[in-house]
Parts: sequence; structure tokens; C-alpha cells
Amino acid sequence: MALVDYSSSSDEDPNATGEVLPVPSLKRKRDEPSPDLPPLPSKFHDLYASTTRVSTRDDPSLHGGRKRVTPHIEGNWPTHIYVEWYPSTIEYFPLTNLISSLRDKTVHEGAECRIHSFLTSDLGAPLPLHISLSRPIGFATEHKDAFVDSLQRAINFSSIRPFSISLSGLDWVANFEKTRWFLVLRTRRPELDGLNKLLHLSNRIVQEYGQPALYTSRFLQTKRKPPARKLPYTDWDDMEDVSDSFHISIAWTLTSPNEELLKLTRTVTTDYVEKLDRIQVQIREIKSKVGNVVTSIPLPNSVIVGKGLFEG
Repeated sequence: MALVDYSSSSDEDPNATGEVLPVPSLKRKRDEPSPDLPPLPSKFHDLYASTTRVSTRDDPSLHGGRKRVTPHIEGNWPTHIYVEWYPSTIEYFPLTNLISSLRDKTVHEGAECRIHSFLTSDLGAPLPLHISLSRPIGFATEHKDAFVDSLQRAINFSSIRPFSISLSGLDWVANFEKTRWFLVLRTRRPELDGLNKLLHLSNRIVQEYGQPALYTSRFLQTKRKPPARKLPYTDWDDMEDVSDSFHISIAWTLTSPNEELLKLTRTVTTDYVEKLDRIQVQIREIKSKVGNVVTSIPLPNSVIVGKGLFEG
């Protein structure tokens, strides 16, 4: 069956996949994974961020029952800002086993209740995970390049340095339309509040281009521009703390988790808490995906002195 990509149908994430095949069994014990191979450059993965579109209509049967929630508009470029994470081998296996533990115990619930993994492709290859820094948004052709330039400029002149985050357990969350539920890894607030700062910058830029913000009460339901301000890149006085909202999706299902699944999730969390506590997600760049084009924006290692974010 041909692979299908609806570039404008992302619910909340750039790596949402359809039904996946089971991870091939390995002779080596899962508790003793082999040493990591050197990671591929980030830009290598960006080249293959999307497959070729071979269908122009919404066909849920090709995507494990998922339905398009963002309608396709001709000439509109679907856009998403996010942090990407490639789990190492020693991190990948506990996450795979965790999902398998839940899936094996709910296999009798039916196709709609099936748990689908974000960790592997249809061919069983490991996939990157992500932390969203925007809602699914869209730009007309004449605005998309200027938007990316503005985002790059904001990050380059910010005071946000590379940082790491740790995990705080499992949870189930729904998308905005409640058409899918996601098994997520909650994150702890990092030192120097890097995630809130990245989201703060992202929200200000998308709002300047008439797009809605993510995880914030300000201007969430409107696409009007926020009040113009001349703030420097390092001014966080009006930043909101939405640390409890950040998460990494690792699996999904079409139906709301019942009490049995919630109980199983709590049990699995207890079983894997030590392994989850050892995971450190390194954040050195953010990514902007406009259509099928991915732009990597590294976090600066030093301060760039210049004009403020909204100065001419």
C-alpha cells in the first residue's frame, strides 16, 4: 500500500503516523541494549520529514482511522513549531516496552481502542518524538518565508541557551477537537525556564502574523495581532508559566481511555519510573515545518547584542 501524507492534516504534531507494525524482536535482552551508534545529523532527518502525497482527499482508512481536523485550503501552508527528540537506544527500549505493556493488555478492546505507537514507522524504523511550541497553523505563500525569518531572528537574539529537560511521568491528553487521545510523557520545568521562554517567543511571533497562540489565555481564541510593544529579546516580564502543559506524545488512540486503561497506565508508570527518571532530553535547537520544508534553528551559545524584538 502506498504511503500517504496529508501535509495539512496534522492534529498537533509533525510525526503523527498511522498504524504501525510490531517492533521486531531482538535476540539481545531488552534490558541490555547495545551501545548507541553515532547519531545521524539532524538535517538528514529533515530531508525525509514527509512522504509523497498521493491522495487529495481525507481517507481515515489509510491512517489508522484518523480524521483530518484542519481543513485543506489551497495555497495555505500548514505550519508547526516544535522541539525534536531522537531517543537513544538505551532510552528507546524502555519506551517501546512501556507502550507494549499497555497495548498487550488492551488488545481485546477492539480496533478503535487500539494503542498506536509514535516510536516507529510502518517499517519498524525508529521515529523522532517532539514537544510542540505552536498549534497547527497556516500561512499564505507570500507570508511563510517572512514568518520563518522572524522566528529565526527572535531565537538568534534571545538569551535562551541549549538546555536539558527530565520527565515526570505518563498521562493521557486529548487534542483540541477530542478526536484522538495521546499517551504522553510529562516534562519537568527545566533550569532557567527554557521551555516557557521558547513558547513565549513562538507565541509572540505567530500572533504578529495573525495566528493563535498555544497554551496561553492571551489571544487564544482570536487571530488579531497583540498590542505592539518594544521589548528586548531578553524581557520575560509578561511570560506565562505553562510548565504543566508541555509533553512528549509517544502513542495515540481514537477513543477516550477508560478507567481500566487509566489504571494500567498508573501501574506502568510505577514500573518504569526509575528508567524514565534517568532520561534527559537535550534541547539545542527548535524546528519550523512549513509545508514539507523543515528549518532547524539552533539555540545561541552566546548573547547577540542588537535591537529589540519589535524594534525596526
